Amino acid sequence: MRGFDSRRLHFSVQPTRFSIQVRGERFALVIDDSERRLGELVDVPVRAPAHDPPHKRPLTVDEHFVASFTMVDLRHVLGIAAVAIMAVAVPTASATLPGKNGSIVFKRYFEPDQWGALFTIRSDGRGEKQLTHTARNVTDDQPDWSPDASLIAFTRCAPAPCAIYTVKPDGSQLKRLSPKPCLPGPPGCEDGANASFLPDGRHVVYTRSTGGERNFASWQQIEHSDIVVRDVDGDNPRVLISSKPYAGDYNSPQFSPDGSKIVYVRANSPLSKPSLERALFVADAKGRGSRRITPWSLNGGDNPDWAPNGKLIVFRSHEENEGGAQSQIYVVRPDGHGLQPLTHFKAGTEVLSYSFSPDGKWITFAKTGTAGLPDVFVMRPNGKNIQPVTHSKLWDSAPDWGRRTN
Repeated sequence: MRGFDSRRLHFSVQPTRFSIQVRGERFALVIDDSERRLGELVDVPVRAPAHDPPHKRPLTVDEHFVASFTMVDLRHVLGIAAVAIMAVAVPTASATLPGKNGSIVFKRYFEPDQWGALFTIRSDGRGEKQLTHTARNVTDDQPDWSPDASLIAFTRCAPAPCAIYTVKPDGSQLKRLSPKPCLPGPPGCEDGANASFLPDGRHVVYTRSTGGERNFASWQQIEHSDIVVRDVDGDNPRVLISSKPYAGDYNSPQFSPDGSKIVYVRANSPLSKPSLERALFVADAKGRGSRRITPWSLNGGDNPDWAPNGKLIVFRSHEENEGGAQSQIYVVRPDGHGLQPLTHFKAGTEVLSYSFSPDGKWITFAKTGTAGLPDVFVMRPNGKNIQPVTHSKLWDSAPDWGRRTN
């Protein structure tokens, strides 16, 4: 094989291009996404016995992957190429994993006590199952599927501060990720909310509120609002983005499917400008370079979600229905361009949070339905073909669409 020094063997399998660079007994397998090349070169040693499959690490479509290995058989090289291509074809994601559509998880309020639990249901409205069981005055809210659909992260709120939990899709292995509760609440206690998984499935990101409270004429503001990443076992919290004292809330963080960016909602307190308005911001994965991508005038927010291909973010306008403004569902690109409404609901329609389907062909959301209370719906990404999923006389909202794994 030394005769192949300094040569490059080219192959093309749509949508992925790859080549094998041969340098003596060292080979470099180079795989590129056909549309763009992002990220840095990463050398990964790969050594495999003659009859065992080669070791590989997960790939995403936005990576430029270089695997260097020592080989004595070109057929083995081509085998590794095939394995790597299959890995590229199944990328990981955070909020919505690309793949086949699975179940939708959502929150249901039990009237009139306003306590709630999580349920799962298929998008055709069949197979509804209760996932969590709560006591009165306890609400489970804002669920988020893990990338491999093996866990659901959610917020549990009780008279004590809210906390982040995970649970299996069958309702087993309920686990608290937040620190132990402390009464009667802030200051000194953590209030955790709006968790979502990172692309690796081993971490969650959420909003952590701590410190004292300050009361304004029409606003109560916590001292510190931080975006925090924590291991899925609850350990090793680290702060990505911090607010100034009493400046506002940094809500609903979601990592992009390739893990390179994070979107969140900034809601200003009376001490920040513009006062009492909110907008979507995007930062890099380390929380740096935050920039606003929606106009303050839209007051957009309520748990924005990334499209599986990372090209769009869905959110809703007028989260607080300020001045009687009617909330609508919008999409925007991560750079702030391409802002457009998907819906044109009539005045008085309750509109709540949403999620892309894993195949990117649908969006699930909640709006006014049966008995004048919100139900879960689905629609096409252009806002057309709206169809109900639930037909409950109770309050159904906060849907998140998971990936089918079988």
